Amino acid sequence: MISVLSRKGGVGKTLLSVGIAQVLGERGHRVALLDRDPEGSAMGWQHGAQAVGTALPYQVIGPIEATRLDRVEFLVVDTPPNDMRTLQDTARQSHVLLVPLLPGAGEMDRLQETVQALSKVELQDGVQLGFVLNRLEHDNVSSAMKPALEELGYPVVAQIRKAVDYQRAFGQLIPAHLTAPFREALTALEVLE
Repeated sequence: MISVLSRKGGVGKTLLSVGIAQVLGERGHRVALLDRDPEGSAMGWQHGAQAVGTALPYQVIGPIEATRLDRVEFLVVDTPPNDMRTLQDTARQSHVLLVPLLPGAGEMDRLQETVQALSKVELQDGVQLGFVLNRLEHDNVSSAMKPALEELGYPVVAQIRKAVDYQRAFGQLIPAHLTAPFREALTALEVLE
């Protein structure tokens, strides 16, 4: 189970979840994306794809469908913001944890809430944890984020540049030229070889 989690909303959890599921699905794996966010952004992504006839290489399911899920090789979980119980329950069951965050000092402060919530969970042996910088721009703040995180001992496994093409991809496949960060994260966390 690969979980994408953060106590903060608007950091790109759904984009990261969809990108991870797409990369795994395009490699021929059976993948389900569990949308645990009440806003249902991942479900909305699937509905948009169905509306235009785009076949996604993964299925999107809700919590009820998860109880009857056929065997999959990978379950990717998109979690809600500001729901410590769901974050901790999901983390407890996961093999890989991905924490997205945006550039900025305020974002670093909010990241501590997620890290503290995770520190109170007994994680599975060998769980992999990685941080993903999202919506990076070509500025000093964005450039300073990776070294600052790594100085704190937070491994940055991928960096996603700010691009309007990610927003345009909602309800479709993410274009191939934009999937490299998702592959990088999976490779760094030893999910892909």
